[in-house]
Amino acid sequence: MSTRRHFLKQGAALALIPLVPAVSLTTQAAAKVPLDDPAAKALRYVEDATLASRADKMGVAAADQVCQNCRFYVTDDASAAWAPCQLFQNRLVAGPGWCAGWVPKS
Repeated sequence: MSTRRHFLKQGAALALIPLVPAVSLTTQAAAKVPLDDPAAKALRYVEDATLASRADKMGVAAADQVCQNCRFYVTDDASAAWAPCQLFQNRLVAGPGWCAGWVPKS
């Protein structure tokens, strides 16, 4: 037979389930994207954009394309050295870096 106290304990435990993914995202966001990561390789990510073979894209000169002015670079401080990138599951990328997924901020 189930008691009211047992029911409340189970309900409280179930209420915490939606918070589990949020906790794992915050710990994941603190890690830098390794250059040997499969996603980094696929998008040709580099921490120094001057080392990348880039082409003009969407009306922006190749030399002006860096993570700091990309739509996926998530930070309020545009001059931040490292910030989360949406393309890399919110892991940290270098501000002066570049990848093939670069899109200008609108």
